[in-house]
Amino acid sequence: MTAPEPGPDAALEELRGELAEFRRVFAQWNAKLETGGIGGTMTLLLQVKRLRERLDEAVAAHQLKPPPAPWWVVGDAEGRAMLAGLRGWVEEFARRHYPGYMARLPRCWANHPEAVWELSTLRAEWERIYSDEDNRDLQGALAWHDKWFPGVLGRLAGSIRCDESGCRMARARP
Repeated sequence: MTAPEPGPDAALEELRGELAEFRRVFAQWNAKLETGGIGGTMTLLLQVKRLRERLDEAVAAHQLKPPPAPWWVVGDAEGRAMLAGLRGWVEEFARRHYPGYMARLPRCWANHPEAVWELSTLRAEWERIYSDEDNRDLQGALAWHDKWFPGVLGRLAGSIRCDESGCRMARARP
């Protein structure tokens, strides 16, 4: 024999009990939200996310990027100082870290204006990519190694045609 199904009054009482339980749970969650529990944490996380996005935008908008060397507007003394700095980067850094690549660049590169322009621009891009230790630009580094560095060296190897007898630019100067 099966038990008789509860009547509508019993089902209504059961629903009232479930509704009371839902209200109790809802009140608990609402209290946690109001007192900084879960809701406060979620609100704080959302604020942190928004602040991080705003900070990233501000950094990107105001990121200090070194300009290419302004060879066209410097006087002799400043030009010599800039060239000394570039020589240091090329001879002490690039030749040391990229000896195979740099073997293509003649030692007289500083006598050739096109080399000075291209290498100073290459250096400025290298500094942009690697100067910020906390925020290095991986895509920029990959492009520098894949595109910019070999491109500059290839162009310079094709345009600087000096040989064992010396620099053709130095011979051409009075």
